Amino acid sequence: MSATTLLRAIRKWWWTVVALVVIGAAAGFGAGFVMTPVYQSTAQLVVTYDAPAGAASSDLVQANNYAVQKAYAYTEIAMSPRVIEEVIASLGLADTVEVVSRDLSIEAPLNTPILALSADGPTAAAAQEKAQAFVDAFSQTVLDIETPSGGGTAPIRIDTLQEPLAPEEPVSPDPLVNIALGMACGLAVGLIWIAVAAVRDRRVHGAASVGVDGDEVPRVIGSIPARASGSATEVADAPLSAGAEAYRTVAAVLGHMPDTRLDIVAVVPATPRDRSSALTVNLALAMTEFGVRVALVDANLRSGSVTEMLALDGPGLAGVLRGETEAAAALRTVHGVDVLPVGETTQSPAELMSGSAFTALVKALSESHDMVILDAAPALPLSDTIFAASAAGSTLLAVTAGRATRPQLSAATAGLRAVGIDPVGVVVVDAPVGGVDADPSTSLYRDLRAARA
Repeated sequence: MSATTLLRAIRKWWWTVVALVVIGAAAGFGAGFVMTPVYQSTAQLVVTYDAPAGAASSDLVQANNYAVQKAYAYTEIAMSPRVIEEVIASLGLADTVEVVSRDLSIEAPLNTPILALSADGPTAAAAQEKAQAFVDAFSQTVLDIETPSGGGTAPIRIDTLQEPLAPEEPVSPDPLVNIALGMACGLAVGLIWIAVAAVRDRRVHGAASVGVDGDEVPRVIGSIPARASGSATEVADAPLSAGAEAYRTVAAVLGHMPDTRLDIVAVVPATPRDRSSALTVNLALAMTEFGVRVALVDANLRSGSVTEMLALDGPGLAGVLRGETEAAAALRTVHGVDVLPVGETTQSPAELMSGSAFTALVKALSESHDMVILDAAPALPLSDTIFAASAAGSTLLAVTAGRATRPQLSAATAGLRAVGIDPVGVVVVDAPVGGVDADPSTSLYRDLRAARA
């Protein structure tokens, strides 16, 4: 996964991350209302060693060190089954040692004889009662252990510094902690969502995403910027626009490609989601500007996009193929381009296109014109394109940015090559002019200005 793919996914799905973070925060806040509160009561004890009266200072230091070591060792005794069983017996609990031990804890700050014994409970009173039972059981156990077996006084004494009190506020749930955890979970899910979306997104977003991952597709010979005016005849209507210049660039590159036949050129969209008719029309207009006499055939008998865009009527291609009219009578001139509209068809488009009449028509137009441009049906999943492209000397694939996927473009290319048709190039339509997918050349297009007198 490239950085461009990840940035594109972030740009598209950032709102999902924000929404999931907000949902996670709300869920964390709401969890506090359904979670059972936990109160904690803590007592502080100090371990002392009964040094003899009149002991030297060195003896007192040793006594203090001994108490510190004992305090650390007592942390194990406090959580032993012997102490916890005493707590259970004192409170009359029916729980096991393992269950009760989860509510008890002890801490011994480093290098101090201080012990902090804590107990959790569902209420403040229950936590205080359990903490007191814990202190009593622990103190008695230590006293029993430290008392000499032959009788006498234990050298260690445990005094209470702070009695366990009833807490005013529960320690759990903590609203801020729950909200933070909810936001973190929402952020994690959002980032996973973006990563999955980036990996699964295999669409063609611009010229740079054509032919990646080892896809065997023709090279890109041009891009039409998305900010084109949208006019069906932009080259004629807005000759100084960025879109018009992009169409002229495609025409110029196509006209100067070595070993490319320009007598008959088929423009084929990769899928039904790709738009090619505006490219076909403006390519014809650009060629006309270059002094080429062009005939444009709307060979997409299923949609007739060129015919609809130019608002043409008449028997058109379908009528000519059925023998109802002559090609010369069906042609319409638009800005110097002879256009053969689609006409009306009641037959299967593949049936009309597969006959010899279509090949003969295209050949006749190529003899009376310098160039014939065919606006063909999509390569996937229709068969009409094979008949149109087979009659052409060169085939140009068109793909709309953000619509077709790279596997679909590869499949369209492979399908044409399977019948001996090798597309000369790919044109990206509606190419982005900004962001991570901007074409380095297309993004520089600007509306041109007429030269000053």
